[in-house]
Amino acid sequence: MLELLFFLLPVAALSGWLMARRHYKRRYRPQESPFSPDYFKGLNYLLNEQPDKAIDVFIGLLEVNSETVETHLALANLFRRRGETDRAIRIHQNLIARPTLSSPQRTQALVELGLDYMNAGVLDRAEQLFLELLQQSPSPDEAPKQLLRIYQQEKKWQQAIDMAKRITPDKKTNTNALIAQFYCELAEPLANKDHHQALNLLRSAQQYDNNCVRASLLEGKILIQIRQYRKAMRALQKVEQQNHFFLSETLPSLQQCYEHSGNIQSFKEWLQGLLNRHPHLTSARITLTNLIRQQQGNQAAQNFLYRQLHQHPSVEGLHHLIMLGEDNHQVLIPLIKDVTTALIHKGDRYTCKNCGFSGRTMHWQCPGCSQWATIRPVEIHLSALEKLLEPSR
Repeated sequence: MLELLFFLLPVAALSGWLMARRHYKRRYRPQESPFSPDYFKGLNYLLNEQPDKAIDVFIGLLEVNSETVETHLALANLFRRRGETDRAIRIHQNLIARPTLSSPQRTQALVELGLDYMNAGVLDRAEQLFLELLQQSPSPDEAPKQLLRIYQQEKKWQQAIDMAKRITPDKKTNTNALIAQFYCELAEPLANKDHHQALNLLRSAQQYDNNCVRASLLEGKILIQIRQYRKAMRALQKVEQQNHFFLSETLPSLQQCYEHSGNIQSFKEWLQGLLNRHPHLTSARITLTNLIRQQQGNQAAQNFLYRQLHQHPSVEGLHHLIMLGEDNHQVLIPLIKDVTTALIHKGDRYTCKNCGFSGRTMHWQCPGCSQWATIRPVEIHLSALEKLLEPSR
């Protein structure tokens, strides 16, 4: 309420000034008041804390001309920020209906009206309005940006690609990375039924963003389905250069590729090199432990993992070590195993680096901040135990 009152006082003053100015331009008449009776009525409403009625009066007093357009726009924007979208729409529609508006002012009012519709969730009207603005020459920068927002919400990925291509990239918006994500969205439903088309879409994604992890993971999955294991290996191993945090997502598929190629020893050597480059990669350590167990038995796997955990302790590593020796102690081992199982299940597997959203499912568009490719896998290290042991709120 106070914010609105403070805003309306200068509006009231401006209204009075404009009326006085217009009056003195005609002729100075000492016997006449320079203020309209409506002006005092508006002030009375304002002083009696009836802002809705005061607003209506002051809007009526502000004649739409080049000197008052900004005041109308500022007042409407205030309403939109306060959630009073209907009032904002009414002011903008009133502005647009005035024939005295210049072309830039009319365009600005149309953009603001489109933002009102977006804020109100009336996406069809907003889309129609911004498409009309897009036909102007030059078109306002806001038109493709807002259409991009609409098409993302409606999951119209091809239209979203078209709009993203019309936006000039800047520091805040990496449109190439966005376009790559949209191509992945188009490719994903085709991954199990039209491999050729899906792979073409993924190539388009990589043309726009060579560091698109999602495209590499999906490409590897499709190539495995059509039994092109060596190509799948190359696609999946590319992830290390793109974003090494996603290496844990590649390991099961890579193991499948090496097994079908009959070269599991090379996979072991690659995993060892991976651990040398990324010593905190618990998923690679556990995968290598399982391979040692298959080839050399439980004791060799226990010895390897025990040495590794001394240097790089982690909850998942400890849990796996307990599972390897769970028959050694009939009471203590199952108890510790229950504790580590609970910790692993309680810990979140994926976290957004932008807003901190975390969960157990991978999302390529963050549900918290709606940003793309900001969520990445995380591993639970022993340093996180204190946080994990905190009671849930």
